[in-house]
Amino acid sequence: MTMMTVDFLGGDFLNAFWAWHDLASFIIALGAFTTFWSILTAILIRFQWYVEALGMISLLVEASLGAPQLIRNWQRKSTQGMSIPMVLAWLCGDLAKTGYFVATGSPLQFWVCAILQISIDIFILGQVFVYRKNTGSSELPYSSSSPVHSVVD
Repeated sequence: MTMMTVDFLGGDFLNAFWAWHDLASFIIALGAFTTFWSILTAILIRFQWYVEALGMISLLVEASLGAPQLIRNWQRKSTQGMSIPMVLAWLCGDLAKTGYFVATGSPLQFWVCAILQISIDIFILGQVFVYRKNTGSSELPYSSSSPVHSVVD
């Protein structure tokens, strides 16, 4: 069995967090995350500020799902390999969702996050136009390049 250590205070933790080396580690981390937030929510669910904050955080996370693609395109100065129909589908879905929010008079945070989503979609589509001539491969790795040190090989 291989044990992995990550230099938390040195900053490698965030860079290497998604570089899972086995399914068991991922499941343990997911279980710990779920357990922690379930217990915290069970304790704080009666406080309106907690419910509002949790809702806003979840909206912001969902609203920023396209941001990694936007950043990756910018770093590579290319949209090669990206699915344009997928981004168009995102945009259509986000426009429909925003229409629903407007029609139902949803709270402001829904509108703000929907506008963020639409903006990211439009920026990504803008990158398709701006980087259309950049077909060279300036690939960045999909996973973190920061070292994850093995304690036991």
